[in-house]
Amino acid sequence: MTTSLKDKLHSLLTDCKAAILDFDGLLADSEPFHYLAYNEVFERYGHTLNKEEYWVEWTSKGKGIAGEIERHNLKLDVDPVDLRKQKFEVYSRFCQSGEIKLFPLAQSMAKILSVKHKLAIASGSWATDIRYILENASALNLFPVILGKESAAREKPHPDIFINAAEKLGHAPSECFVLEDALKGLHAAREAGMPCIILRNALNRNIDFAGAELVFESLEDFVSALKA
Repeated sequence: MTTSLKDKLHSLLTDCKAAILDFDGLLADSEPFHYLAYNEVFERYGHTLNKEEYWVEWTSKGKGIAGEIERHNLKLDVDPVDLRKQKFEVYSRFCQSGEIKLFPLAQSMAKILSVKHKLAIASGSWATDIRYILENASALNLFPVILGKESAAREKPHPDIFINAAEKLGHAPSECFVLEDALKGLHAAREAGMPCIILRNALNRNIDFAGAELVFESLEDFVSALKA
């Protein structure tokens, strides 16, 4: 990690008063369980999701069910709304069971940021499911504001949830920065007028995050820079 990257980070942190964090893939190792839940539901109708395609088209780009149906020209005897409902039920089961864990450094990162910044989670998952995971990790108290799927009229890459999070935190969008790991989140942050820091991981390694203020190669690198 370069000195320049650390300096840019600390300059950004000084300029901002609040941090808005994504959840899936950033704080929680939950993306594999989203895949498992969607795949379980699609297999009920004779279609198996390609895992590598899922990481790009679903997780990062946010194309979702409609994108899968279009890419593979699927003729499913079920409404997409019902597919989503079934997926939510399967995924929520994983959340409640304690199978989904926070990344090892997620709590340390949140504690460091919270010293000088108000924290919010802004996620495409349901807030109830986020709380299950945080409760199982004894980490619910770290995040005073938790916004989930139900908190915005439009999902990422639209900026709605980030703008709503800023309002809940009591700050203008320009006073907040976003921590993300997905392209849809980067687009949403930019449209909201918020600087965006991207953390790379095993799933987004080959995605071009042009337009991000900073890109760190891992959560570990980001925490190291925070401590520097």
